[in-house]
Amino acid sequence: MEDRLRRLETVQAMLLEIGQLSTRCTDIVQFLRAVHGALGRLMYAANFYVALNDRDGEPNAVRFVYYVDEADAPPDPEEVTHLASPDESPTAWVILNRRCLAMTAAEHISRRQVAAYGRGTVAEHWIGCPLMDQNHQPIGAIVIQSYDREHTYSEEDQALFALIANQVSSALQGLQSMDRLERAVQERTLRLDQARASLEQRNEALNHALTQLQDAQSELVRQEKLASLGRLVAGVAHEINTPLGICVTATSHLVQELKLTREDLAEGRLDEETLNTFFDTVDQSLRIMTTNTQRAAALVRSFKQVAVDQSSENIRHFNLAKYVAEVLLSLQPKLKGKAVKVEVDCPADIDLDSFPGAVSQIVTNMIENSLVHGFGEDQPGAIRIAGRLDGDHVTFDYSDDGIGMDQHTLGQMFDPFFTTKRGSGGSGLGAHILYNLVTGPLGGTIRATSAPGMGLHYKLRFPRDQRKR
Repeated sequence: MEDRLRRLETVQAMLLEIGQLSTRCTDIVQFLRAVHGALGRLMYAANFYVALNDRDGEPNAVRFVYYVDEADAPPDPEEVTHLASPDESPTAWVILNRRCLAMTAAEHISRRQVAAYGRGTVAEHWIGCPLMDQNHQPIGAIVIQSYDREHTYSEEDQALFALIANQVSSALQGLQSMDRLERAVQERTLRLDQARASLEQRNEALNHALTQLQDAQSELVRQEKLASLGRLVAGVAHEINTPLGICVTATSHLVQELKLTREDLAEGRLDEETLNTFFDTVDQSLRIMTTNTQRAAALVRSFKQVAVDQSSENIRHFNLAKYVAEVLLSLQPKLKGKAVKVEVDCPADIDLDSFPGAVSQIVTNMIENSLVHGFGEDQPGAIRIAGRLDGDHVTFDYSDDGIGMDQHTLGQMFDPFFTTKRGSGGSGLGAHILYNLVTGPLGGTIRATSAPGMGLHYKLRFPRDQRKR
């Protein structure tokens, strides 16, 4: 009984850890290495690999992005490997059939025909699970195996590994989206730099080239807005998966305990101590499920409202304090694992007839800029948000106590494509979009002040009722 409870707690901790790892890790290999280490605390994991579908989408073509094995040398992670057909390769079978597959050495060998079934050394026990995207399309496979008969996997291990594969799938989608976005921004930035160099050499084509540059800039700004919503989707998706996964695990454990208790009752072995232990297990499992379902429901509510607002350009009536709280709840995946605290000071009686999507995007961009530019890795700090009424206008103050910036950098902050984190997650469009939203849809003003070591302070002022503009 105690062993089951301890393992349940270990599984819950691992699922939470995977969700946190996807926000802390900067690349897929770092994330998978951390997942491998966490998996080793739950089951035998000396041999573990992850194969992802090739970016070009060629059937049966994968890259072994992470590969640790006691018997076989790892393939080149950048080299595309063409798998055999599903009848000859267990990894291909898992990906194309979108189902988990578990085999012992005897079953593995029995599948061999003329050609070897799969590649490499035959494992004593092999488990593979598909990695799926949000449309239930396969993006790869995650595999664990053992070459030693002393290390085999139970049905419970297989079920837990499938649950972990689902959690890893959600996290990988977010990491791949961020990786693709960064590559796209870098590629587009490079093309814009080349266009600017060409302008200096071809003055006769200045007007035409300038028009093209402005069109490309507008497109990038539009895509950055959509990408911000996409990052929100990815973060909330894997954040919701964590409490749901915990509820599934707790339910499975509760069903198993109920079965054992019924058997004890039928055989006359049920005493008061055993019954009290069962009641304690039921109570603990129900508390776990209640807490996590409430957490998931709150995330869904906040994400639904914020996502709808960011996709809409309509004016609606809303309360500023409550809405900022909803936006901050949807940003919890980004703030989790950070030593940065957010404080809000806003009276409960500030009601607006304005563009909630613009307010959401402004708060999101401010916090993302602070996390990327204002604070170093694991650096503690504070973000303060304050809202006040000023006649028919609202003043909105935002400040952080990060590293700040000098006056030269501050003067370029709202320029498009200007960033101090080129190649490290900064697109150079966050502050530019922020400026456009305040001065455009909200019809207000924005002023920024900063100094090295003194953090950054934004002061916004905009009309309370946009219908009267």
